[in-house]
Amino acid sequence: MIIKNYKSQFLGYFIIFGILITILSSLISYKIHMLDIEGSVNKSAQEVSFSRKNYILKPHVERMDDIVTAIANNQTLKEFIELGDIGKKHELQKLFLTVTDTDKSIMQTRLIDAHGKEVIRINRDNAQSLPYIVKDSMLQDKSLRDYFQIVSKMTTSTIWHSRLDLNIENGKIEIPFRPTIRIAVPLYQEHKFAGMIICNMLSQELYESVENSPLFDIFIIDSEGHYILHPDSRYSWNKYTGIKRDLYEDFPDAAAAILAGNVNSAKVFAYPLDSILKNDDHAIFLLKPKENMIHSLKSSNRTATLIVAFLSLLLSIPLAMYASREPAKLQHALYNSNAELKRFASIIDRYVITVTTKTNGLITSISTAFANVSGYAKEELIGKTMNIVRHPETTNETFENLWKTISLGERWEGEIKNKSKEGQPYWLKQTIVPIKDENDTILSYMAVGIDITAKKELETLALIDKLTHLFNRRKIDECLYLEVEKSKRFNTPLSIIMIDIDYFKKINDTYGHQTGDTVLQKMAEIIKVNTRNIDCCGRYGGEEFMIVCPGTPREGAMTLAEEIRKAVDEYTFETVNHLTVSLGVASYTECDNMMTFIKRSDEALYMAKHEGRNRSVYL
Repeated sequence: MIIKNYKSQFLGYFIIFGILITILSSLISYKIHMLDIEGSVNKSAQEVSFSRKNYILKPHVERMDDIVTAIANNQTLKEFIELGDIGKKHELQKLFLTVTDTDKSIMQTRLIDAHGKEVIRINRDNAQSLPYIVKDSMLQDKSLRDYFQIVSKMTTSTIWHSRLDLNIENGKIEIPFRPTIRIAVPLYQEHKFAGMIICNMLSQELYESVENSPLFDIFIIDSEGHYILHPDSRYSWNKYTGIKRDLYEDFPDAAAAILAGNVNSAKVFAYPLDSILKNDDHAIFLLKPKENMIHSLKSSNRTATLIVAFLSLLLSIPLAMYASREPAKLQHALYNSNAELKRFASIIDRYVITVTTKTNGLITSISTAFANVSGYAKEELIGKTMNIVRHPETTNETFENLWKTISLGERWEGEIKNKSKEGQPYWLKQTIVPIKDENDTILSYMAVGIDITAKKELETLALIDKLTHLFNRRKIDECLYLEVEKSKRFNTPLSIIMIDIDYFKKINDTYGHQTGDTVLQKMAEIIKVNTRNIDCCGRYGGEEFMIVCPGTPREGAMTLAEEIRKAVDEYTFETVNHLTVSLGVASYTECDNMMTFIKRSDEALYMAKHEGRNRSVYL
């Protein structure tokens, strides 16, 4: 009986001890999980902020910056500002229309002169409509608008961002509201302010993509505490709508810290946007965890803790001592980590252009973003080499340099022209890094890229003559400068040929400018057919063409000139039938500079005209 009572007593002790251990371990587990919840919320906030800023806001603003800069550097724009030629204005209107059509978020693209008058304005009524040229009679005076006052006083050609606000037309806020950001760059002529390029970007869809989060309520405020973006759309843009909403109503414990830029709380996360939006808003990106998310996490934690405690009581005391030390920690932590990893991987897959290959170049994985830009399905690319997307114009030298660099275990960066499944070209700015094991052996390569096709297309527009599809004068001058430098350095021959169509003005006067344009286009075809790939051919102005012939002495240049002259003389042109050209040829000498070199070819051309036309003259 005594033995039995001792057994009961010791059993009671063990049961009490087991209960105490279970309660203690459960409380410790609960506290650890609460700390994990706070850490998980903080990590989620960082990832949401990082993805919204770097994959949505930043690329969009940088793309607009590139567009405005490309327009400002356009040669036709510079010539129009200098000469005021109405023909150049029409070319600019078409260029502005094309640029606006490339991005549905661009609602206005304008050229404003030094006095604040709109010279060119392209409008888009909404994201689904096509852009159109605003008539001159509808152009407005913007000299009193704040953006003109600011940009006209800028001393350098830097990008200017407006405040995030609502679009204003004729002094009134447009209804319905159209959230807008304006991006502008000043234009200068001889160091004097000559006007500005400004694009209005409709930002409603941008804000909608930013504010969509299942975990957080997302706010954007300016430095004065006004709401630019609020989960309750009634309070968005309250600076302009007049609807009052105090910051303390949404952030009672953190409003003062937010405005002071000293937020350190699990209840709100603040991230400045100054690195992206360089304007006077000094906007702050705020994340406030949703109550249902916090409640769900805490509820899950309590449920898991109670289950672990109940099961621990059912187990024997020795098992409880060992098994209840970390009841649900691994499961909860693993679940959260896996969910966050999947979410981040999904973001990377959808928005970042990546491809992984073996060391022999076979593709092992690609992102959805890469599939979208290339036009191939993932299964069509995996197992193939990167040659499947290689564009014929990408040189062997580029690929040899790329493979040499990464084979040595170093990172390669550069721009590559590829072709899509449909054969369309696209450009990627890529960084390729080797993936190594612990022994520093290269296992594979990973490439991360950015689509820069639109940027490249704008660069091409700035260098090609629209009518003849030959290089324009700006590009010809660049080619000639480079070839002159090569000739001086390596002492190699270099010649240029200046070509002028005889009696071209008579063609325009007799048959009209459309026939003249057709003649210029055919002339460009004849020049292209009779020249080499290394020759630089371009329209130098009006009916004049220039050919830069690297590695070509006088005899070769004269031979080429005569071939072109005969080809024109023997060709039957549409409408005008017979035409001739005069050609001036010059070869570079050590006494020349670019101006004297060109001058000699011009003088040779003049002699060919003076001696009766339809001839080639060397000088």
